[in-house]
Amino acid sequence: MNQGQLFSIAEGLTVVLWIIILFWIGRLIRNRYYHERIHRYFYAGWGFKIFFALIFALIYLFILGGGDINAYWDSATVLNKLFLNNPMGYVQEVINTDRLLGVTYRFNQGTGYPPGWIWREPEAWNAAKILSVFSILTFNSFWATTLVVASVVFFSSWLMVYRIITHENLNIKAVLFAFLFFPSVTFWCSGISKDSQVYTLSLLLMYQLFRWLKWDPKRTVFRLLFMVVISALLFSLRQFVALAIIAPFFLAIVARYANRWSKRPLILLLFRGFVYVSLVLIFVVIANLDRTQVLIQEAQITQSDFSDNPIYTGAKYEINQSDGSILGLVAALPQAVFIALYRPFITENVGLNFIVNGLESVALLFFTGLFFLNRHLLKNLRFMFKSEFAIYMLTFVLLTAFMAGYTSILFGVLVRIRALVLPFFFLLLTLRKPQMTSPT
Repeated sequence: MNQGQLFSIAEGLTVVLWIIILFWIGRLIRNRYYHERIHRYFYAGWGFKIFFALIFALIYLFILGGGDINAYWDSATVLNKLFLNNPMGYVQEVINTDRLLGVTYRFNQGTGYPPGWIWREPEAWNAAKILSVFSILTFNSFWATTLVVASVVFFSSWLMVYRIITHENLNIKAVLFAFLFFPSVTFWCSGISKDSQVYTLSLLLMYQLFRWLKWDPKRTVFRLLFMVVISALLFSLRQFVALAIIAPFFLAIVARYANRWSKRPLILLLFRGFVYVSLVLIFVVIANLDRTQVLIQEAQITQSDFSDNPIYTGAKYEINQSDGSILGLVAALPQAVFIALYRPFITENVGLNFIVNGLESVALLFFTGLFFLNRHLLKNLRFMFKSEFAIYMLTFVLLTAFMAGYTSILFGVLVRIRALVLPFFFLLLTLRKPQMTSPT
C-alpha cells in the first residue's frame, strides 16, 4: 500500500464526497426505520462504528505494519485496476477464478499482482472481490472505503435493532449495546476486513429470514432471491457460518408452529415427538454424508495446522484432541464453546491486544451468573424455549462458538470469529420473561 496516497488531496475530496452521500443515505434509513425509543441512538451508534473502524485502520497501518488490512486493500486495488483496464476481465474474475491458469492470466505489471496468500485462499480472495466493489465506488480511496464499510455495517445493525425492538420482547438497552456499542465486535467487524463482510452478511441474512418467518407478512420473490444471493456470498466467505445461520432457522420454524398449537396439548405433544425423532434421524443422516466428513476433516486439519505450524505465531490455547468422529466432536462441544465465549481470561498473559477481550469475558461471566442465579430462572428458560428468535440465537451461538473454539487455537483468530456471536450471546444472558407479552 502506498501510504503517501492516504493523505492526498484527491483522497480528502473523495472522503468529503462520501460523507455527504452517506449522511443523505443515513437520514433516509433513520426516517424509514424510526422508533421513538431508540432513534436518539442512531448517530451515536453510527459514530461509534466509524470511530472504531478508523482506530482499526490506524493500528494496523501504523502500529502493526499493515497485516491483513494491507493485503486486502492491495488486492482490491489490483482488482480496481483490472476493472479500469479490462472491465469484462474483471467481471469474469469476480464470477470465477481459474487458478489452474495462474495469476498472470488476468493480472500483469499494469494492474499489479495481488498478494499470493490472498489469491491462493478462495475465501480470502472472495472477500477481496467484494471489497473491490467498494474500492471502485470510492475511486480507490482507502479512507472513503473505510467510512462506507463502517456505515454499511451500522445500517445492517440498525435494521436488526429496529426489528428486534419492534417484534421481540427483549431488553432495549441490551439490544442497543449488543449491536451498536459492543467494543470488540465493533473493532473487529467495522473496518476493512473479511470479518466485517461476514458480520454484515450474517445480520442481513438473519434479518431477511425472520422477516419471512414473523417480522413482516409480505413474502415476495425478490426477498427470496435476495436471501439466496446473501447466502451464496456468505457461503463463499465462511462456509460454517452460513450453515450455522441457516440450520437453526428450521428450529425457529418448529417453534413457530408449536406456539400456534399451545392450546392443543395432544397435538403439540405429537408434533414435538415427530420433530424430535425427525431431528435425530436427520442428524444421523447428515453426520454420515461425504460432505460432512470432508468438513470434519477440514476442521481437524485447521486445528492441527494452527497448533503445530511454526508459521502461525501468537498467543495460543489448548483444547483436548478429538478423533474426528461425531461422538468425539459432541464430547468436545462443551470445552470448545466455553473457550469461544469466555476466553481469553483477564488473568491470562496473552498480550495487551486482548485486554478488552479479557474485560468483556469478565462481564460475560458476571451476566452468566446473573442469568443462572435469577430466582425466575425456570420462567426465563420456558420463555426462551417458546421464543422463535431466542431458540434461533441459542442454536446459532452454540454452533458458531463450537467451530470457533474447536478450530481457532490462536487467540487472535478466536476473538475475530467469536465477535459474530457475542451480540446474540449477550442478548441470551440478558433475556428475562416480561411481565406482559404481546403477540406479534
